[in-house]
Amino acid sequence: MTLLIPLVLVTLLVRVGAWFLTTRGVDRARPWSSWPAAAGAGVAAVLLFASVTHFVEPQRSGLIAIVPDFVPAPDLVVTATGVIEIVIAGGLLVPRTRRWAALAAIVLLIAMFPANIVAAAGVDNPAAPSTPLVPRTIAQLVFVAGAVVATVPVRSSAARRVATTAA
Repeated sequence: MTLLIPLVLVTLLVRVGAWFLTTRGVDRARPWSSWPAAAGAGVAAVLLFASVTHFVEPQRSGLIAIVPDFVPAPDLVVTATGVIEIVIAGGLLVPRTRRWAALAAIVLLIAMFPANIVAAAGVDNPAAPSTPLVPRTIAQLVFVAGAVVATVPVRSSAARRVATTAA
């Protein structure tokens, strides 16, 4: 649930900051002055914060404990998903790869959801996440929604001007 904080804060800071800078003539901020770009940055922040727990004890052992029984090599899966989260976060911060990275984030969030079910059922590990399933599901849906927003293509201001003058 605490991961909602970086999602909201980073998304709003990027959007407002880019708007502020572009209105003052800072063209380098223009690629960030859209909701899809800001949402991508917010989801990237969530993934980066979450990835740390895949490598740091005691959180790592808690994550290993909630990997469903049908998944082989839970320790390897936790490491791999941590690395994947970092890679996707990087992709979300690059305009050319943001859409594909956002789609990958959606797939990853859905693929990792069974671990939330295991965690909600309870495991014998004090470091395991213990958020009840309904709040965790709502949070997961918010993360997916942020990634969906990040998939929306952003037209450049030049393309918008051409479309407006052609109409």
